[in-house]
Amino acid sequence: MQASGAEPKVRTMPFVDASKIPEVLMRKGIHGRFLAHRDLGATGLSLLMNRAAPGSAVPLHFHQVEETVVMFAGRIWVRLGEERHVLGPDDTVIIPPHVPHAWGNDGDEEARMMWVYSGPDPFSDSTYLEGAPPTTHA
Repeated sequence: MQASGAEPKVRTMPFVDASKIPEVLMRKGIHGRFLAHRDLGATGLSLLMNRAAPGSAVPLHFHQVEETVVMFAGRIWVRLGEERHVLGPDDTVIIPPHVPHAWGNDGDEEARMMWVYSGPDPFSDSTYLEGAPPTTHA
């Protein structure tokens, strides 16, 4: 219990200037940068901006946390278990924890999207069922 008259402790989050966060090549054709992550002061979620070139893909994997993708431009396919869906601008898909998924861009234009993870470091809890983890984390 708090002492009478004592101010509650408030944790302040840093302002993240996206223009100062370098974009990195995460795997062939896929560039990304985190806007919220454990390394940026986040404790409960991560935000990852991605650009995916035509022909790029991420192999089958799963996370321990829920993941959501919000599309801004272009199109990607997303495989959830045995289902396959195509997402375009303004589409969203929610991927539950532990559900194997893969995604890629088989269109002819770059795709831009944001991934939202319910944990502050989504790559620390990834399990790859096919292929390898990204060579570089954003």
